Amino acid sequence: MMDRPSIHPVAWIVWATSAGFVAFVTTDPVYLLLLWGVSWFVYASHRVDPEHARSFRLFLTGAVIAVALRTALVFFGTVSVANTSFSFLEGLRLGTILVIFGTFNAITDPFGLVRMAPRHFHEPALAAALALSIAPRTVAGVGRVREAQRMRGIRVRGARALPALAVPVLERGMEEAHTLAESMDARGHGAGRRSRYRPQAWTGAALLIAVGGVGAAAIFLAASVGGWAVLHPQTSPIVWPQTAPLLLGATALLAVPGLVGLAEP
Repeated sequence: MMDRPSIHPVAWIVWATSAGFVAFVTTDPVYLLLLWGVSWFVYASHRVDPEHARSFRLFLTGAVIAVALRTALVFFGTVSVANTSFSFLEGLRLGTILVIFGTFNAITDPFGLVRMAPRHFHEPALAAALALSIAPRTVAGVGRVREAQRMRGIRVRGARALPALAVPVLERGMEEAHTLAESMDARGHGAGRRSRYRPQAWTGAALLIAVGGVGAAAIFLAASVGGWAVLHPQTSPIVWPQTAPLLLGATALLAVPGLVGLAEP
């Protein structure tokens, strides 16, 4: 994978928050499916490493499952075309938010958030970084365990593989947590002795990403408050979604990080 300049973490936070807001305020499948495509485009242009890349596929799988489960809930009530369509659109919105979070997880260095956090917010930033690193670390742990099993000639598949995977993965996670705690203690974390890091500079690419995200969110907010565009398609009876060109353009603004990634050497 080609090395790319690092984007300021705040720019990615702004992008993910803006994209998540856009997904939250609409159930229009056109905008939501475009967000899936935009998220993949951004991920493909800025993925950090193979472990984080695999975590994106994990979130993508979770998003598909979320859509299916939310749609299936209609069978516990009155089953109709209108109710099924409504449940599907709600599930699609939830799945889109998961895909966006998966993209953010795959393109950022979680512990970069710790380095940039103000001193008084270091503990919350560390907690957030640990939460963001759970998926890639778990995926990496599963990969290492399966590779070790293959080298030992162990072939366990299906449901029987879960205990064989879960125990060593959990054991490895506890060892890594212990190592992290010892490292933090050695650096004086919580004792008033925090290491100093050189602040990461804002580049033109980071500014474009942040401005594009804020612009997209602002346009969708204006549409939601002003009511000049249909953000929630009618499901009873079902009608074809009425997309607004301005909102399509706003969704395209969220693809700016992908364009920036392709333009960077």
